[in-house]
Amino acid sequence: MPNIAIIGYNIFGIGGTTRSNLNLMHEFGHSDYQLTYYNYTEFSKRDVLSLKNKYPYTSKVDLRFFLELYNLEPKQSYNYIFVTREDFFPLAKILRKAYPQAIIIGEIHTPLALLNLKLTGLEYFSCLRVATESIKEKLSSQYDYNRIYVQTVSLAHLNWNFKEQVTNSNLLVHSRFDDSQKDISYTLRLLNQLVNNEGQKQVKLYLSGAGPDLGKYKKYIKNHQLKNNVTISQRKLPQNFTAISTSHYETLGYSIIESVAQGHRVLAYYGDDDVVYENLADVPLITWLSKDLKEDTPRVLAALRARPTLAEFRESQAALEKLAGHYLEKFLANTQLYQGVKFDLTKITSVDVPTCRKQIEAILGSPLAPWYIKLYRHLKKTPLKIFLPK
Repeated sequence: MPNIAIIGYNIFGIGGTTRSNLNLMHEFGHSDYQLTYYNYTEFSKRDVLSLKNKYPYTSKVDLRFFLELYNLEPKQSYNYIFVTREDFFPLAKILRKAYPQAIIIGEIHTPLALLNLKLTGLEYFSCLRVATESIKEKLSSQYDYNRIYVQTVSLAHLNWNFKEQVTNSNLLVHSRFDDSQKDISYTLRLLNQLVNNEGQKQVKLYLSGAGPDLGKYKKYIKNHQLKNNVTISQRKLPQNFTAISTSHYETLGYSIIESVAQGHRVLAYYGDDDVVYENLADVPLITWLSKDLKEDTPRVLAALRARPTLAEFRESQAALEKLAGHYLEKFLANTQLYQGVKFDLTKITSVDVPTCRKQIEAILGSPLAPWYIKLYRHLKKTPLKIFLPK
């Protein structure tokens, strides 16, 4: 039985990479692979039980602590190892010494424009996985590195379900409140244009999420008299809506795809690097925004008036299945190209272990966190609705 290790930051948290890693477990777990997941942050038995109850396909996954990886003489072997965070790339050197025959895959999840560090340890990876051809070209050029393959992350969690939409004027943002990437400020400016300059008082915007820029959004809403048109909540969300995403960057855009899978029309920005469009150009339920208020205003109104059709839904499903379907089959074909790559192990010694650990912890902090960091991590992964009055 093939043995696979997945290395991630916090499988008990939220976010796109966590979703991607859960989907990896789903794909390999349904194909009789033996799975081990190494979690950077500390976790409890209660965390494990909660995860396995929520996601039954993780029931046989062996959950281990990241610090076990700093061992050059491990007790087990792996056929494939996924390193799913760029901050962990220095670990490739240690992994290569410990598992010389393994195919070690470095996954690029962060948009290249937001990568604040120089990628290290590339020579010890069997290959890198990226989302699009344009990302592959940029990485290859920047690092003079050619062992890169293109494959969309698994979308195994999607539950395709078309429901007839009632005509409505609801816009919904489901996102982290982090303007440096998500640019919800543009969505608010677009709403202001619609409501206060075009007289479209019926348009309502629902903001679902949490994050550091909530105060910034509340201030804009107050200053532009938009209180009657904006609802910030994770609970009171409409059943009928058009989703909207104006993020600067996404390597895929789970919230966009999840809305499409539920039969909603989506308004989406191309992305500053055009990667969102590169991935999803063939999905008919998506209407594209340019971030020009004059151009986007009529697009929003047209999208709100056009109820999604079953034909559009089916075409969108087919486009996304073409993009991300048959994950395991594609994965095996892509990585087969890197079987038998030779690596120089003579330069790797036990001295490299503390150096590697220091590099990683300089960015992420110690995985052995004090109580207040543990509390912060717990609150971060706990839905806000638990603390809200009913």
